[in-house]
Amino acid sequence: MIRSRGLTDMALNSVEYIFREVFNSIRRNVWLSIASVLTVMISMVILGASVFFLLNASNLASNFESELEIAVFAQDDLDSAEVKALGERLTDLAGVDTIEFVPKDQALKNFTGSLNSTTIAADLGDTNPFPDKYTVHVVDPQQVENVAAQITKLTGVDNVVYGKNLVEPLLKFTKWLRWAGTAVVGLFAIASLILISLNIKMNVFSRRKEIEIMKLVGASNAFIRWPFILEGMFLGLVGGLLAILLVGFGYDWLADYIQTTLAFMPVVNETELIGKVLGSIVLLGMGIGAAGSVISLRRFLKV
Repeated sequence: MIRSRGLTDMALNSVEYIFREVFNSIRRNVWLSIASVLTVMISMVILGASVFFLLNASNLASNFESELEIAVFAQDDLDSAEVKALGERLTDLAGVDTIEFVPKDQALKNFTGSLNSTTIAADLGDTNPFPDKYTVHVVDPQQVENVAAQITKLTGVDNVVYGKNLVEPLLKFTKWLRWAGTAVVGLFAIASLILISLNIKMNVFSRRKEIEIMKLVGASNAFIRWPFILEGMFLGLVGGLLAILLVGFGYDWLADYIQTTLAFMPVVNETELIGKVLGSIVLLGMGIGAAGSVISLRRFLKV
């Protein structure tokens, strides 16, 4: 019982010592600590901004792709039952997501409304030149041409329009947009890791004598390592919190500005998604701080 209590006291003393060392180290090396916090903050701001760029690039690409649709015009001599049967055949096609039916009477009304005229019907000799139409949306934008080819073979189809000359360039552009966003995130992530690691190495190097002395008097690697890990996590936490303030307020302002001046431009504004990104920035800052400390300590623990 006494031995168990003694081990518990030793463990508590060790934990107390580790936390005391963390704050003493920060106080003794205040300028290096500030430099570490600023390094994490700047790196996480850059990385966070690049992540939001990727999200919006992907969102913009998805919006472009969602505009891809196939207009299917029914033959003019079909009765209502045959037009309905055509819609059922369209729904059954592989790759079709949804269809929308626009009857010829509604098409004429839409055309009349767009011209803001009440004499169109009379000018057309009380005839309706518009056919019944189905608007088809596909599951995968890459399948537009394939689905359109299938539709042209269906009985009752008069014409199929889907912007044949625009589909391929648009899909190439959206693919490039996603790749560009991913590349930006990757490059800035690597740059952030290098920048933070260099700063942590400088911090550890400035305390190499202290580490060597502790190692020589018999301190275990874990005992030496933990204060540095916790210090790295704490500095990463502070830097990450400062970063999310800048990124959060900055993105909020930019999103409002874009929606005000460029209303047609889609902007990611889901609160839950933005919260996850900002939370990940803080966790990443802490993780990089801890990992950088462990990596930087390796050479100094080999005494």
